[in-house]
Amino acid sequence: MDENVLLHKIIDIIQYKNEYQLQTSRIPPQEMYVLERIYLHNNILSKDISQKYNIPPSTLTGILDRLENKKLIARLKTNKDRRSIELVATENGKSAVEKHITEDHIFARNLFDGLEPLKREQFKALLEELLDNIELVSMFFPKHR
Repeated sequence: MDENVLLHKIIDIIQYKNEYQLQTSRIPPQEMYVLERIYLHNNILSKDISQKYNIPPSTLTGILDRLENKKLIARLKTNKDRRSIELVATENGKSAVEKHITEDHIFARNLFDGLEPLKREQFKALLEELLDNIELVSMFFPKHR
């Protein structure tokens, strides 16, 4: 199988995972990604999410509005800087992310359990090496060609 076919088969697997989790959580992948980041940080400023995860502020604002309307996050003013907005996951948001993480563990187990133990460990090591050496934005979407 050539590299392009392999790449597209991997994309298909990830798309299937996203579609499944959209059905179980009713939270689109982009919103879940942001909600998960808020959950993992316990609390984080919106400007920090935008900068750290390369999400344009206008895009992030729309995502945060939808998450807040679904009562999955709360926006809190900080005492340090009244212009900054701190984001926290609500109990509903925490529950949604915890379910998502459980599904991720099941998905990963099912994916990797298709390999015998030695090959599984080798595959994981190769994936880690590949991911450690990739800068997605600069490698795949260079500003200048």
